[in-house]
Amino acid sequence: MIDVSEIGTDLGVFDSSVPKAANVLSVQLGNLDYAPDFGVDLRYFLNENFQFQNESFQAYLIKRLAESSIDVASVVTTFEALFHQYTFNLAANKSTDGLVGF
Repeated sequence: MIDVSEIGTDLGVFDSSVPKAANVLSVQLGNLDYAPDFGVDLRYFLNENFQFQNESFQAYLIKRLAESSIDVASVVTTFEALFHQYTFNLAANKSTDGLVGF
């Protein structure tokens, strides 16, 4: 996948899923006029009347990444000071040079 990323004050085009994954996880669903279905719905999970399990939230984040064609290899969860932190390890980019495995 090719993304446009900022490096210092310049923009560059890179073959990486990391900037796109960071964008998906940091954008509130519905905030972008040009892509209303891009991002995650944090407001839904932060609603005080709604109780959920941490595993449900983690599964939701993985689902949203998958919908943006980002493969997650593993998730490392750390718990510190009553907060869960998720570290997503992305799968390596797949080669599209030809047919493999046939």
